Amino acid sequence: MMEVMIAKKMTLSQLAAPLQIYPQVLKNIRVYDKTAAQDDTDVKAAVDKVAESLGNDGRILVRESGTEPLVRVMIEGKDEKEVHHWTHLIADTIKECLCR
Repeated sequence: MMEVMIAKKMTLSQLAAPLQIYPQVLKNIRVYDKTAAQDDTDVKAAVDKVAESLGNDGRILVRESGTEPLVRVMIEGKDEKEVHHWTHLIADTIKECLCR
């Protein structure tokens, strides 16, 4: 980081000024089969719908836990209410398909 500050001749606060922090929600869903949860067509459709809605103003990550029978859903976006809504939509879709 110091190398960048020296090269750019800027303070850390100047370099970080354009950085915008978005609200983030992480939800873990316990499932019988992590792979089946990821491959379910309804889950894939929900993830695609959310990704399209967020566009370039957010991000979505749905992944299997490496150590537990969980699927992790993380969504980041400008609007906190929207982020919560989308996170619950995907979590509910996973639960309807494959939850214990």
